[in-house]
Amino acid sequence: MARQGTDEQATPAVPGGTAAVPLHAAPRGRTPSALGALPGVAGGAVVTASVALGAGLGAVAALMLQAPAGADAALANLLHAMVGIKALVFAAATALVLLRLRAPATAASLAGYGAGLGLSAGALVWLWGLSGLLVGSALFYGGLVLTYLTAGRDRLLAAAVKRKRPGSA
Repeated sequence: MARQGTDEQATPAVPGGTAAVPLHAAPRGRTPSALGALPGVAGGAVVTASVALGAGLGAVAALMLQAPAGADAALANLLHAMVGIKALVFAAATALVLLRLRAPATAASLAGYGAGLGLSAGALVWLWGLSGLLVGSALFYGGLVLTYLTAGRDRLLAAAVKRKRPGSA
């Protein structure tokens, strides 16, 4: 038999016909709807679109601004492997942000997450060309720092983390 959390237990009725409202259900402070929060589906779509836009802009910038890299094959393989590691870090950050965006988020948080991840996606495409590595790395890590700072200022992050996931005991 599954254990019930406090949210799932029945609340006794108050004599007189009105149901009692549990203390944890009473609104405290500003609710997500009062903060102008957007639903999680819209947040995920905004961040996904900004990552695609950032990658597209990075590809256009790389094609227009980068000169062909003149590195030997061994160095090019090493640098591509390093960009691949950066891509894994980017994928982990994107997965965490999309997991957070399963709950409502404010427009400011969406803008921060989208700008940070879009900047990092564009920098990854730029870095793959192996030219301008200092600029590309600065943009990549700048995007990750922006994403981190946005998460630090996201007022609804704690509520999204504490939210019960489907299928959890």
